[in-house]
Amino acid sequence: MAFTSPSGRRGSKPASTRTRVSPSLDEDRLRIERDLQELRRKEAELRRLEELKKKEMAELPRKIAEREKKQREMIRERALSTATDDVFGKRRDKRHVPLRVTTAGRRMTLPEQRAARVQFLMLCVVLTFILIMLWKSIH
Repeated sequence: MAFTSPSGRRGSKPASTRTRVSPSLDEDRLRIERDLQELRRKEAELRRLEELKKKEMAELPRKIAEREKKQREMIRERALSTATDDVFGKRRDKRHVPLRVTTAGRRMTLPEQRAARVQFLMLCVVLTFILIMLWKSIH
């Protein structure tokens, strides 16, 4: 009577007569396992990048709103710094703008003094012209 194998399968060889796995198969199995580990690592990295990009996409509208607000503020500041009080004056020099904007007891900056001088001279010229025209019309 033939002995059956411990696994209970019919026709299977006894454990002692099994052939050993060839070294090339072991190398293939190890290579496949390394490839599988590398793929798992890459998959985890891609998931991490996906989460990061989703988070950035969620923050994008807030960043855009902040950037637009900052640009509007810069435009407003630039408009205030380049505004002049008179028609004939130059652009305001930021170095001479006073820190406190109070009208009582504040000194005029150099550009403001120049602008006031030019205005005064222009008014004098206009007044002189009017007086000359009136003087000529009397005679």
